[in-house]
Amino acid sequence: MSKKEREVMDDQIQDQVMTADNSVELGFWGNFTNIFANPRRTFESLDKRPTWLMPMLILILVTVITTQIAFPILMKAQMEMLRNNPNIAPEQLQVIEQHMSEGVATQRIVTVVSQVIGTPLVFYLLLSFIFYFIGSVILGGDATFKKVLSVFSWSSCILILASLVSFPLILIKESMQVSISPALLLSDDSVGTTLHTLLSKFDFFTIWFLAVFASGFAAIYKFSTAKAYITVGVLWGIWITLSTTLADVFSRFGM
Repeated sequence: MSKKEREVMDDQIQDQVMTADNSVELGFWGNFTNIFANPRRTFESLDKRPTWLMPMLILILVTVITTQIAFPILMKAQMEMLRNNPNIAPEQLQVIEQHMSEGVATQRIVTVVSQVIGTPLVFYLLLSFIFYFIGSVILGGDATFKKVLSVFSWSSCILILASLVSFPLILIKESMQVSISPALLLSDDSVGTTLHTLLSKFDFFTIWFLAVFASGFAAIYKFSTAKAYITVGVLWGIWITLSTTLADVFSRFGM
């Protein structure tokens, strides 16, 4: 065997070792830390052994705890929204405010139940199904729904970090309208305007979450990175358009 042939063989062995090392299955902490530091490694692990439950449970737990602590601020925001609604008569508004004041404990329970049930069904399962449908049916890719749900669920760890960062800001500003976005450049008086609503959609953590998910979407479907990013970007653009145009409707559901 010539020297050149031995060098080629050594390179091939090295590539095989690196590939085997990169595709190793990771445990919970391995997936959790790598989703922030090296998402591709997490997705390579999930492609071999998809899991989804733990990130979902953590996000729900963080959402429930932070919402309950900030519940007085949430109630204040809802009251303010009702007072600014010209379609509600003063007498009717007085009755609604009285009911809301007397039923705080019940509303806390309803909020917890809606978050525990609604978050898995709407945020995780429905959105994962939409991306599974687009990836498998429209774009002709090959991946299981469990893999799409797994990538979506682990990508949502970015939103767990977002909740932990934004929560102190909510308490300090005593406002639920907090986002790490260009909307921070606007005055408090602009809250509720179309411009503020639009700019708040470009939240740093939302963009980070979508970028990570797009990488995972590309990994499990074996799509090019550009194809995955364009797909996720187009859907995000549609969501921004709808949620900005129908802001009043979505605000009633806390979206």
